[in-house]
Amino acid sequence: MNFRKAQVTDLPILNTISVLSKQHWGYPESWMAQWKNDLTLDKKEFSAQQVLLVENKNQIVGFCSIAENPKTYEILHLWLLPEFIGKGHGKKLLQTAIQSFVKKEYPIIVEADPHAEAFYKSQGFETYDKVESFPPGRFLPVMKKPYEASSYQV
Repeated sequence: MNFRKAQVTDLPILNTISVLSKQHWGYPESWMAQWKNDLTLDKKEFSAQQVLLVENKNQIVGFCSIAENPKTYEILHLWLLPEFIGKGHGKKLLQTAIQSFVKKEYPIIVEADPHAEAFYKSQGFETYDKVESFPPGRFLPVMKKPYEASSYQV
């Protein structure tokens, strides 16, 4: 596995990966259509985030994006191709992205898909709130983790 900072020219494949990754959980097509804008990055969003991608045998198989806010960092995207889910690649991608882009001792937050809550808990995040999503009555856990520099040393 190789990690590198994403380039704007990687956007088409990154946007394909995010949709395929979300579809992995069996959501109805009508929901996927509703979430399309949330799942994809445009050039403006891309330039406002730090994006790390992971390659396997020169194929991009996932990415993680992090934005710096005034007092927090926020994980906005963490996606893998379905065949790479559940094999430890997400953990390594998340850790490498945090190590690469989180430079201040601010907490790290994420609005997680309900299917990803256990993954983030295993990485030290705690659920502290929830936000309503689509469809009405569906909620996303809002999770937070304190930044600990020693946790991200290689």
